[in-house]
Amino acid sequence: MFSTATLTAARNKLLKLEARWVLSGLLLLEVMLYCLDEFTGPHSFYAPFYVFPVAFSAALLSQRMTVFFVVLSSLARAQVFSQFFQAGSLLLLAFDIVQSMLLYGAIAVLVMTVKSMHQRLLRYAEYLRANVRLMRQQRRNRSSIRRALPDDADGIVRLAVSGAQNGDLSEDISNAVLQRTLATAFRQGIVEGQTVRHTWAGGQQKVPVEFWVSIINGRMAGFFMLYGVDNQQGSERELHAMVVADEYRGLGIGAAMTDFFCMHFKNRRLFAACKTGSNMMKMLSRRGFSQFCTAENGYVIIERHN
Repeated sequence: MFSTATLTAARNKLLKLEARWVLSGLLLLEVMLYCLDEFTGPHSFYAPFYVFPVAFSAALLSQRMTVFFVVLSSLARAQVFSQFFQAGSLLLLAFDIVQSMLLYGAIAVLVMTVKSMHQRLLRYAEYLRANVRLMRQQRRNRSSIRRALPDDADGIVRLAVSGAQNGDLSEDISNAVLQRTLATAFRQGIVEGQTVRHTWAGGQQKVPVEFWVSIINGRMAGFFMLYGVDNQQGSERELHAMVVADEYRGLGIGAAMTDFFCMHFKNRRLFAACKTGSNMMKMLSRRGFSQFCTAENGYVIIERHN
């Protein structure tokens, strides 16, 4: 496959080649108009047709080339005009040249203005198309989130392993025996809605747990796991883990799950355990989370009051 740089270079070469052909064609048109003016006598007057090379240069070439054609057309028109209608002085000839330049220049400015408006409309149309695509993607991402089912446990573990490899989660999960244990524990937590966790104060407690997944085209695109803070069955929730599958990164899945977490539990005090500088910490910081404390394992606990 061709690289982006190769395609860009090829496109630039094609544009330069097209510009050369356009320039050659307009110069030929200038010569033809001048010859018609020069050799058909005073009864045929082709000055109005110099508008065409000026207009086409303004539409298709650079501003510098447009100025060149404005000057060239003005000189050609004035030179032929002075042969059949004697100006009588250099001052009148200069006046005729300036007058022609003002006329052709105004036409060039008008064409360039229309060209600029057309380009702005194209950019705005592309902006609207991009926004529509983004809104469709966001709507798809939001609708993909649901509560996890027991059959999702193995997929959640696979994503957790992927998250460990990418540095989002602890590398301890790479152990195969631990993965099987986790799959069993996750399946049980999904069914019972409770699990045993290490609390911030130390020790272990049985707390509420929720697993949420994002399913796109029948595949698990991501998951997040919520813990209760303690065994008092309080309303606080901690976003304990969030992972997006490698093939779905950059599509807004993580942002959609983060927004879901913040909005679905907006009437609760929310926490999250994050690695410093992680994507999850950055996303939650933009949504009003601030540092609460630092855990013993090096994770930062951030919170948001609603």
